[in-house]
Amino acid sequence: MCTELVFISQPARQLRAVRDIKIASNMDPRQWQRLRALVVDAAAKFLNTQDRYEHQDPEMVRLFYQTVHATWPEVAEKYPNSWVLVWYLKIYLLKRVYRKAWYDRKVARERASSQARQQPRRLCTKNTNRLLSVRQLGASASQACACVTTRTRRRATACDRPTSTSGPEITASPTMHCSPVIASQHSGNSSSLASTHSYNVIPVQNSPAVFQFLDSMTPSLVKLVPDFISAGIYDQNRLEDFFTWPEKAQRNFLLKTFIGRMNALELGTILVALNSTRCG
Repeated sequence: MCTELVFISQPARQLRAVRDIKIASNMDPRQWQRLRALVVDAAAKFLNTQDRYEHQDPEMVRLFYQTVHATWPEVAEKYPNSWVLVWYLKIYLLKRVYRKAWYDRKVARERASSQARQQPRRLCTKNTNRLLSVRQLGASASQACACVTTRTRRRATACDRPTSTSGPEITASPTMHCSPVIASQHSGNSSSLASTHSYNVIPVQNSPAVFQFLDSMTPSLVKLVPDFISAGIYDQNRLEDFFTWPEKAQRNFLLKTFIGRMNALELGTILVALNSTRCG
């Protein structure tokens, strides 16, 4: 018994979807699934499934058709020029291209969104680090100020302590109230003054005017004799020149020269003595 082969020609209209190809081919579901499986397997083996049909290598396309026709020859016999196979392959590759482009755009959007979410965190982290650095600098500055204040108070307390219980007498030997350098010179040490004292202090016995001026105050401030000498007031002429200064200049000189070495009471005592000398 001979069976006649029915040819199904390609429709005149353009096929734009898989559903259009399925309807035009008049295939039953089993044949349609077989066609799809053949196209997918052969395309993965011979073609670049990430590119369009028009951009494929012609030699690879020829091998594709040869493999499908060898597996299912009825396709070429029933459909002239294997149009059902050609159109399904074109739409299959086009869908693959569109799907890849959509996936790439999705990945790019997700990456941009992730970077946008991380950007405020980075800014917040930078601001937090800056705030912590500022706080640490503030704490360090506070500690430094506290240390300076403590040292100043200690110096002021040390200056407030009297040098002796009864206080030095005017007729006392100047060497009793001089620095260790001066005492070593008075005892007969032959070493030079510049090598033993970094401030080049002149002995008290060479500046009796400064000694008498400071000892005449109440309380006595003979402990400041080395400081006056270091500041350049070491004889009668320099002391008398200092007496002629204006009151404001004298006060600024004392504040800058003897900062941390005398308390407020001692400063007031010197200012009163200078005022008395100026008025006298």
